[in-house]
Amino acid sequence: MSKFGLIGASYTAKFNTIADEECINQYAETAETPGAQAKLSYIGTPGLELFCTFTDGPTRGGIEANGRVFEASADTLYEVMADKSFVARMDGVLDTFGAPVSIAASNIQLLIVAGGRAYCYTLATNTYVDVTASLAGVPIKTKYSDGYFIVCFKDSNKFQISDILDGTVWPGIQVNEVSVFAENIVSIEVSHRELWVFGARHAQPYQDTGTDEIFDVAPSGFIETGCAATFSACQLDNTVLWVNEDERGARMCWRANGYTPQRISTHAVEAWLSLWSQDDFANLVSYSYQDGGHLFWLLYIPNSDASFVYDVAEGLWHKRAEWNPVNGKFGPHLSWNHVYAFGKHLVGDYQTGNLYEMKLAYDKGGGVYAFVTDNGATIRRLRRAPTLMNELERIYFPELKLQVAAGLGPQPPLKDGDGNDRPPQIMLRWSDDSGNTWSNEHVRGIGFAGQYQTFVRWQRLGQTRYGRVFELSFSDPVPYSITEGFVRAS
Repeated sequence: MSKFGLIGASYTAKFNTIADEECINQYAETAETPGAQAKLSYIGTPGLELFCTFTDGPTRGGIEANGRVFEASADTLYEVMADKSFVARMDGVLDTFGAPVSIAASNIQLLIVAGGRAYCYTLATNTYVDVTASLAGVPIKTKYSDGYFIVCFKDSNKFQISDILDGTVWPGIQVNEVSVFAENIVSIEVSHRELWVFGARHAQPYQDTGTDEIFDVAPSGFIETGCAATFSACQLDNTVLWVNEDERGARMCWRANGYTPQRISTHAVEAWLSLWSQDDFANLVSYSYQDGGHLFWLLYIPNSDASFVYDVAEGLWHKRAEWNPVNGKFGPHLSWNHVYAFGKHLVGDYQTGNLYEMKLAYDKGGGVYAFVTDNGATIRRLRRAPTLMNELERIYFPELKLQVAAGLGPQPPLKDGDGNDRPPQIMLRWSDDSGNTWSNEHVRGIGFAGQYQTFVRWQRLGQTRYGRVFELSFSDPVPYSITEGFVRAS
């Protein structure tokens, strides 16, 4: 028997006759020991458990500042406590458009930008002031560096810098106008104490030089590609990542290597990005986080069929998606922003006022598992393997075997439709016409609790001349891992 490339990335090309590989709600992980049974294995993506629910939603963004956690949900800024309680600090003050909120923090203040207004919140007194009138335009995003709050403006080539250590004072002299490129500013980001200013066609890092301008153009830092969406720019892996636009086109993903942009998207990712309307694409939001030694960058697009995620450690892309059993379709992952606080990954819901803890599944003891659903909803994990073909010659498939984490059935056991105990199950189907039509699902159990040596295989899988695509799916609420797949073909 032979391996058939079961473990890999999500790569669905423009035409499924080229490539129709899918990887949803699981990611590949390299074993860092030469004695591992397989070089790459699949790990199930984290589940969600409700941390708290705000009065209204969506949950639009948050920040941790000196051990305190703040979340903007609907029109209110809340302070969230470790015991899952929360207090409204700016009740009904924010706009009601539901767009992402940008928050920056110093050790004494927050600056909140929402709906074209900016508010400075003082941590010691829990008071705030509206500073919009002091700004040179309509603010869209804020960052903090070297003791200064910085904001960029809608339909403007200007950014403005606050007084040092004071977000309530915005001197008019500290309005900087970008002169190195001719378009308006789309976004800003901070990395290595440098301010990255993105236009729609170009980008320019600025450095704090101590002059009257405070932030000046970094020599040799001019970049010939811009940013397509205000909230696509993100800091991760000691650099900046973003989704681009320039005079040649758009919808590629880049990371900065010094001042040199490097493409990290694949043609399949770029094909996926091209599917969505310009309005939805302009509202793309990204966030980054670290978990289990992996650095993840998640891209959320409204009304899409998934959220695409880049794994820096592996250099591979996978999808995270919510399964709708009513219409049988995937939608974007519930999360669209992230804060690490109280030792937890807290993510906000793009639809409701829910704030979730996001965590990899684990055994609480006695066969009771946590984080194996998305707030009670089924996580459907799916892998569509590479096409198996032999120069359009007929191929027969007598057998397929799967090496999985077996024997992890929960206690009490799962029930089938007749109320009888059943083990967790994995489903196999296949396509012989490049994913246009599919066979029926063929179900195999992967063991009740303690049945660790459960043998998972399918036999007499037919034949094809035009190429075979195998697809595996899994939906049961237990920890999930696939080590390898093997196929016998002749």
